[in-house]
Amino acid sequence: MQSIPARLLLLAVFSLAVRSNIRPPSQGGPGPVVIIPGQSVGPLRLGDTRERAFELFPYKENMDQEWLEENDCGSTVNWLDMKNHKTAGNIFIRLKEGKVFQIDSGTTSFHTTRGITMNSSPLEIRKQYPRLRAYILSGGFSEAIGGRPLIYWVDRRNGIAFAFAYNRRNQRRYLNWIVVFEPNTEVCPQYLLDKPTDRRELPAYSLKDE
Repeated sequence: MQSIPARLLLLAVFSLAVRSNIRPPSQGGPGPVVIIPGQSVGPLRLGDTRERAFELFPYKENMDQEWLEENDCGSTVNWLDMKNHKTAGNIFIRLKEGKVFQIDSGTTSFHTTRGITMNSSPLEIRKQYPRLRAYILSGGFSEAIGGRPLIYWVDRRNGIAFAFAYNRRNQRRYLNWIVVFEPNTEVCPQYLLDKPTDRRELPAYSLKDE
C-alpha cells in the first residue's frame, strides 16, 4: 500500500460535510457554475494554461497546495473553495506541460446541468448517467475518505467520472468528487497506483470494494 502524503489529510475537514443547496451564480465565485463533461468545471476548461487557471482560481498562500504526481499524472493544485460558506470544498486542477488536463470538483459551488454536485445521491447519478462503469483505480486511501479506496463511476466516452468516498458513521458511500477529463483517456485517481493490480473493474454501479 502506498504512503499517502500528509497534505491530503487536509481533506478531512471537508470530506464529511453534509449536503447543502447549490450556490447560485449571484452569490459570487469564479464565473459560471456548470460542470460540462469532457470540457469544463465552471469557467475553467480543459486545455487552459496554468496562468489561466490561477487567474480564475487565485492561489492562496499558506492554504492552497501544489505537488508533483507520479505515473504520468503531472502535477496537482488543490484549491480550497472558501467562498461557499455552507460547505467548504476543494477543486483539484491537474496539469501537464503547463496545461489543464483534468479537473476534480469536490465542492457544491459547481454542478452538472441537471444539478449533480458533491454529496448528490448515487441513485440520482445512476438515473442521469445510464452507461457508467465502476472501478477501483487505486488501492491508496486516507482517513479523510473513510479509510477505504475511492470507487469511481466512469463515462470514458464523454469524459466524466464520479468518485465515491466512504462515511464510516453512516457505513455508506457518498459522492466526494466529480471528475472532468478528456474523452477517451484515462482518469488520474486522487491516490495513485501503488501497483497495477490495485486497478480493477467492479460490477456496473457497484459501491462495494470487497
